Order: sequence, then C-alpha cells, then structure tokens
Amino acid sequence: MERWGKYWVIYYIVFLAVLAFLLSRHWGGLNWDDESYVFLLAAIFGLSAGVALTFTICTEFGGRMVLLIPAAINKLKDEGRKEANQKWVGWNERRMAAERDGLPFDEPPPAGPQGGNGR
Repeated sequence: MERWGKYWVIYYIVFLAVLAFLLSRHWGGLNWDDESYVFLLAAIFGLSAGVALTFTICTEFGGRMVLLIPAAINKLKDEGRKEANQKWVGWNERRMAAERDGLPFDEPPPAGPQGGNGR
C-alpha cells in the first residue's frame, strides 16, 4: 500500500487546489435562495475530483516513462554490443583456425567496440 501513498498525497493536494480555485471563481454565482447551488457545488466537486485523478494518473504515467525510456535505450545498446561481440568472436575463431592450419588470413577485423577500424 505504501507504493500508492505518494499518489494519494498528489491527488488530495491537486483536488484541494482545484476545489479552492473553482469555489473562488464561482462563489458569487451561488444562489443560496434556491437549490441550484447544490448542482453547482456538485459540479465543482466532480470537476475537482476528475482533474485531480487525471493529474495523478499522468504523474504516474510520466514517472514510468522517465524510468522506462532509459531502460529501453540501455537494452538496445546491450543488444548491439552482444551482436558486435559475436562478430568479433567469429572473426577471431576464423583467424585462429587459419593460423592453426597455416593458411593466410586477410579478412579485416569487424568494426565495433573492440576498436577495429577495418584495416
């Protein structure tokens, strides 16, 4: 339950801020002589709750994106490194096999994180 505690705090802060703003904007429009003020108050409370909930959900979504985007980028980088390392391992195995068999080996090293420049 602790994971969601911070979101309740955000929700209530935004709810109270929007509620105070809307009440200050519409206080003069409240007609206390008939029951129409009930509908206006209900609309203000409903709008405040909706705005607070939307803001809280967007905060959660934005926070997750801030964490997920770098993780996805790092995953792509790791996959690229693995692919480059596989190329180097294959090249080195072919080089060692040629050296072991006494054959010439003129295949240029692959470019990648090992520092090969294709010469």
